[in-house]
Amino acid sequence: MRKNHVVCIPMPAQGHIRPMLKLAKLLHFKFDFYVTFINTHYHHQTLFHSHQANSSSSSCNSDSPIFRFESIPDCVDDPKDNISVMNAILDNLLEAPLKELLLKLGSKECNQDLPSTELPQLPPVTCMVTDVGMSKFTLDVAEEMGIPAVSLETSGACGMMGYLQTRQLLDKGIIPLQDSSCLTNGYLNMAIDWIPSLKGIRLKDMPTSIRTMDPNDKMMNFVMSSEYRALKSQAVLINTFDTLEQNVLRELSSFSPNIYPIGPLNLLVNNIPKDDNIGRLTLSCEEDIGYIKWLDSQEPNSVLYVSFGTLAMLTQEQLVELAWGLANSHQKFIWVVRSNLSIGGSKPLPIEFEDEIKERGILLSWCDQEKVLGHSSIGGFVTHCGWNSMIESISKGVPMICWPFFAEQGTNGWYCCNYLGLGIDMSEATKRDQIERMIIELMEGNKGKDMKKRAIEWRKLAKEAAIDSHGSSYANLDSIVNNVLLSNDHIVS
Repeated sequence: MRKNHVVCIPMPAQGHIRPMLKLAKLLHFKFDFYVTFINTHYHHQTLFHSHQANSSSSSCNSDSPIFRFESIPDCVDDPKDNISVMNAILDNLLEAPLKELLLKLGSKECNQDLPSTELPQLPPVTCMVTDVGMSKFTLDVAEEMGIPAVSLETSGACGMMGYLQTRQLLDKGIIPLQDSSCLTNGYLNMAIDWIPSLKGIRLKDMPTSIRTMDPNDKMMNFVMSSEYRALKSQAVLINTFDTLEQNVLRELSSFSPNIYPIGPLNLLVNNIPKDDNIGRLTLSCEEDIGYIKWLDSQEPNSVLYVSFGTLAMLTQEQLVELAWGLANSHQKFIWVVRSNLSIGGSKPLPIEFEDEIKERGILLSWCDQEKVLGHSSIGGFVTHCGWNSMIESISKGVPMICWPFFAEQGTNGWYCCNYLGLGIDMSEATKRDQIERMIIELMEGNKGKDMKKRAIEWRKLAKEAAIDSHGSSYANLDSIVNNVLLSNDHIVS
């Protein structure tokens, strides 16, 4: 009988919710936990609107006694405005509603103070998994309530290493930047030569939170303090695997001995029952519009997949140059063109472009990325280098063209191109002819063929890490569950 009840708290952004939901499903189906998954109201409603649009079943809802979804206020007027949402986190506005919800859910320490009529129909909270990005306050709440807590790092180990360098960059006087000219005069090309596991990395490849002229910059200091606060949790779980970032993980152990790779999470959840409603929850309400059937009709490794996640935005000029780079390459492709992909509002792509790509290009507003990347016809991926996209592409054996935008995406892209041998750097390619050459090189050139061979090797290693109890990532997760989350001192009697 279940006794253990974990609360899972992602940052309010799709790129953070997705890996946390995968981990929550693993804890539920593999380790028999009750789960309460806590989103802000907007993302909670998005999740269930999507589920109702995609499934006739309504059994998986916020009243489920074993996998419960709860929400706390967004604390902003417009929860679709990512800047406002981030400011709410920076200003610590989510701590009070989170604590109030946890009190209602009940914990071992709190039950004594609550009337029995207010207790929920599930055991008290026994442990917490929190996003590293929320750890600045969630771990304080957990500590106050006596709840053992671990942190989930949704970037890779290289990204985490980049974030942890902020303090040293400040101490060395490299940041804050003296003025805005540092962004254009080559200053960012400075070599960062004190990180052995990221030898050759430059300042421009480090997370963009450091690009400030203010030593008191709220974002920079919040990110730095969150990463260091997470190191004090009982474990930091990273959605990566040991051989992928071996040297970085070894160096991270000098910051904390309690850092564990448990990925790729998308592979670990593969053995979860396919007919469970929780497994079908998604963050989009789009239906399958036939793109999989189109992929089925294509030759192996012949289609390029293009997607920039949920937040990255292009200028209209970048959008048009990319479009013509794709068209002029004469490669077949699927391109996810979100309604908000272009800065300043979406404008239709030229009619001549759509005429040019007929029968060899498909434009979508959304697709099931994991399903697409796993399709045999996909031969390459143009990506913004968000870690979810990177690890999913690696786990499916797909080489990449890397076009990073913000956060640790530059670090991810640099690592992919320079250490893994799986990427072509597109960060400074702005013209259609440059883009065209890179696409052709990836899909047809010798470099692309070599990258594909390496991608297949990395796919094999990813599967070995995640496939069963003998894999390193599965063993790490099993160890954390049994030694931290199932600690006898915290199990409800």
